[in-house]
Amino acid sequence: MTRITLTFMLCSVLACISILPAAWLDYRAPRGITLPANISPSVAENSPWQRMGDLWVLSRGRPGLLESPAWWEGNRPPRQEMVVLEMEYFDNLEKPVRASVYSGLGSFEYFSELHRFGGAGDGTWKKARVPAGGDFIYTKLPEKTIRFRLDSDAGDLRVRNIRLTAPLPDEEARYNAETREWVARAQERGQIDPSYWEKGEKPVIPAEWAGRQLVPFPRNWMDLVLPNSAPRAGEAGALLSMRMFLNEYESAQLGIYANAGDLAQVTVTADPLIDKSGRRVAEITLRVAEYSKVKGGMQLPSFFVEPFPQRLWPAWPFEVKAGRSQLVWITLRTDEKTARPGKYRTTVRIKAQGVSEVAVPLEVEILGQRLLTMEQAGLRLGGCTSRFIPEFEMEWLKSYNHNMVNIWYQSDRPELIRDGDTFSLGWRIFDEWMGSAKRAGMTDIVYFLGGNPYGFPRTMHLPRTLAEVMLGLDDRAWRELAFRDPYNVPPELTAHITEWARRFGEHARSQGWPNVILTPFDEPAKWHQYASDLGMLYYIKPQFKQQVALLRKGDPQAQIYGSIHHYYGGIEFLEDVDIFCTNAVAENWNLPDEVRAAGKTLWQYSSTTDKTTPAVPRYTFGYYFAGHGSVGSLVWAYNWGNRFDTLDGENWMYVFTTPFEVVPMPFAEGLREAWDDRRLIETVRKKAAEKGVDLTAFWDGFFKEVSTSRGRGGRSTLDDFWEQARQAEVMDEWRSELTAKLLELEKN
Repeated sequence: MTRITLTFMLCSVLACISILPAAWLDYRAPRGITLPANISPSVAENSPWQRMGDLWVLSRGRPGLLESPAWWEGNRPPRQEMVVLEMEYFDNLEKPVRASVYSGLGSFEYFSELHRFGGAGDGTWKKARVPAGGDFIYTKLPEKTIRFRLDSDAGDLRVRNIRLTAPLPDEEARYNAETREWVARAQERGQIDPSYWEKGEKPVIPAEWAGRQLVPFPRNWMDLVLPNSAPRAGEAGALLSMRMFLNEYESAQLGIYANAGDLAQVTVTADPLIDKSGRRVAEITLRVAEYSKVKGGMQLPSFFVEPFPQRLWPAWPFEVKAGRSQLVWITLRTDEKTARPGKYRTTVRIKAQGVSEVAVPLEVEILGQRLLTMEQAGLRLGGCTSRFIPEFEMEWLKSYNHNMVNIWYQSDRPELIRDGDTFSLGWRIFDEWMGSAKRAGMTDIVYFLGGNPYGFPRTMHLPRTLAEVMLGLDDRAWRELAFRDPYNVPPELTAHITEWARRFGEHARSQGWPNVILTPFDEPAKWHQYASDLGMLYYIKPQFKQQVALLRKGDPQAQIYGSIHHYYGGIEFLEDVDIFCTNAVAENWNLPDEVRAAGKTLWQYSSTTDKTTPAVPRYTFGYYFAGHGSVGSLVWAYNWGNRFDTLDGENWMYVFTTPFEVVPMPFAEGLREAWDDRRLIETVRKKAAEKGVDLTAFWDGFFKEVSTSRGRGGRSTLDDFWEQARQAEVMDEWRSELTAKLLELEKN
């Protein structure tokens, strides 16, 4: 959800036309500082900066720091404050320069990337603007400065007139447009396979639209509009419709088809959704998809390059080539304070250069019932982050049904400080971040103290860092110690692990952090797998069990979590954990009952990529997991991948974060809807209990249909641990069935 005014002005980099999208926060220039202000290159010994007249030159491949005195007290400035690092640079560069800020969002890498600029290599002077808001700025101690970092990997960077300035009215729109531009330029290295266009849809356009240059066509949001899409029978100019409760989101998708020539400067707006007295009853957000090049898909070879609607940016003016389509995403959000039951109608308006305005009606029915919140329903959802994330991002996640964040010791850990035969822990970054998580509404944090056990002993991160600090071991010496007896935690470390757990648990509770759930390392069921390059990994099993025992000894109140991705081998950890989170129910359909019979909590997890369609998470995390009675989920992973340009490498993610807001991917929209469906299921259960109605037969039949509708996917806990329905539209039918049942219960 973005706070957007739908009759706004947008300035693109090339042309100023309608819309200024508002960010999640209403940013302002900081108080207590006169802008513009000087910010200077750091020229300590062996500095990568050189002074050449009025220029500063940053050596290729060496990070260059810029610093200015802090204008605030404490760790961060007020959240709404924003400064912009502005400079002129000579673009003789082969690749964009990365600009980062000292953010404190991680205890291993303190900097967060904010923007990239340059890389056109056209030999001209240009101006770069790098926005940094309060959630990203962290005081650099002991200097008490704001610190930026520039990285140029493709040529020496020449800059001049470096300063801090105030944000401009079009700052977000400018930033978004520049990001799309550098991504498109960088992705010129990937060529779309010609067969992609050959497989495009053939338009079915009725007579009343045949002569129109711009043809709008609604389509079910789970069936994404692609560049090679075209209106199908009954879609051209059709009505957009939604049905929703008093406190939820609903999405719709609108395709824009260029029917008779290219379309330029296309803008989409929506009239407010208001009642007869003129009061707004729902908030409307418009987003436009950026078609980014990706390799492969769930059903494509890994080398196949195609465009995918990867980022749903705040509405921006776009172009559509003749015979192609563009995806527009429409989201409505109701709030109990302002929503009113009833049927409403508004209009979505599309304009393009030289084309008469096209109006598409949007009908919305707001029902008089509310859904249980995630907390009221007893549900938990969180994604695995690569490092700490800013507070505004957690607020966005909360609005998208997340109430948990899953963090990793390898990137986020309290500072270990040796003190004689024991140690102390530095809490500055953790206390600040945990406070922001709690303010944002996060109730739980799953904390992975180690990584993939395939990397043993390197990925035993807590024991490894304790060995480094307390025993003085480097990585080679740690490996020798760990493999001296891999079936047992080194006795030199057992007391230290227990003491670490004691200190961590006591501090977390004393500071009122969200509930932190510990796990020694990821996926311990890999102990029974065999791979020729790994050998038999039987020692993983006792390692996990022993580390659990040591953690419990240090903090008897600690909850212990396990990601269990096999039934056989994995069920042996049931006695060790409080939360059994699995993707292996298909290996034994009785597993959920076995977990509950042991008095343990059942969660389920699944994965994503940078090109997963929204129907997959809706089925997987929604109806399929609900059918097993699990009450929580972990998403592997939230933001593990390349920043914006994901054409290469493995990219497991479903959002992109800018200095202004969170830009969701289609997966994020499907995941949010999955948990709206889960909230609806639990609302029906609660209402039936209140009315004394036995729905056992209803649920048996309902979830039998969910199970029999299971399609491709979920056949391997290693390679495709995701699920999808054979026909995505059946999930809309299930939602209608649940809604009807709730309304029926209300009448009784």
